[in-house]
Amino acid sequence: MEFKKILVPVDFSDCSNKALEYAILFGEKYGAVLTLFHVVALFQEDVGETERMQELEEIVKRQEEKIRKQMSGSKEKVTARGVSVNTVIQRGINPADTILEFLDEQDFDLVIMGTHGRTGLKHVLQGSVAEKVVRLSPVPVLTIHREVQKYDFDDIVVPIDFSAHSLKAVEYATDLAQTFNSRLHFLHVIEQEIHPSFYAAGVTSIFEIDHDLKERVVQNMQEFVEDFLDESMTTEYVVREGKAHREIVEFAKEKGMDLIVIATHGLSGLEYLLLGSTTEKVVRWATCPVLTVKSETEEN
Repeated sequence: MEFKKILVPVDFSDCSNKALEYAILFGEKYGAVLTLFHVVALFQEDVGETERMQELEEIVKRQEEKIRKQMSGSKEKVTARGVSVNTVIQRGINPADTILEFLDEQDFDLVIMGTHGRTGLKHVLQGSVAEKVVRLSPVPVLTIHREVQKYDFDDIVVPIDFSAHSLKAVEYATDLAQTFNSRLHFLHVIEQEIHPSFYAAGVTSIFEIDHDLKERVVQNMQEFVEDFLDESMTTEYVVREGKAHREIVEFAKEKGMDLIVIATHGLSGLEYLLLGSTTEKVVRWATCPVLTVKSETEEN
């Protein structure tokens, strides 16, 4: 897995600055070139109103000058760590769409961005921007929450549902584990609901009905990921029941995970979690970084 060209959307908020720290870390580990990308957001109603265009142009130019100074400070921070960096400032009505258009035009391997940004009349809510980029980006996206304090990946959790999509997440996670010398935690969530008649008998867990279920699932998980592991890797296999996104987020928080690596789609059905919608909820609620990846079947 090679991360040689990394796009870093920035808005100079605290969350964005934390994303930049992670981008620098990836730049150091992978020898990557970072592109710091800022969107000067224009209001939809301003576009096409001829009488206001000159006034708007002056306002935007002043804003762009301010952004260039902030970009210069961020660039100096990156180069001081020995990482190559470019800066790009573009105008756009919708920041997420502008980021996605730039991704389509250029050849990037990864996007690293914050989940929250500045709020107010002059700034967009970065959360909705990040979610749209996660959903539509042609390359993996690493989202950084504003609560992040640690810049390393000692422990990585990988939710799997035995689909080809989650196998791609395993591939990325094991590569990161080798690069960062991380411990891997593989998590499968069973969402099967218990029939009401079992509740009447005092049964509250699927594991009380099928006592060997966890053992069988763990064995399947080990077989599922074995081709990507080597003997030096420390691994854990965990099976939980409940709502997939809630269990993933809670497991990551309880165990102090440093990263969640998750596929953007998965199998659907009674025995498997629907990882597509789950992923957006995980990105929204997880307080640790989340790397979302697509499989080749989605990319083609």
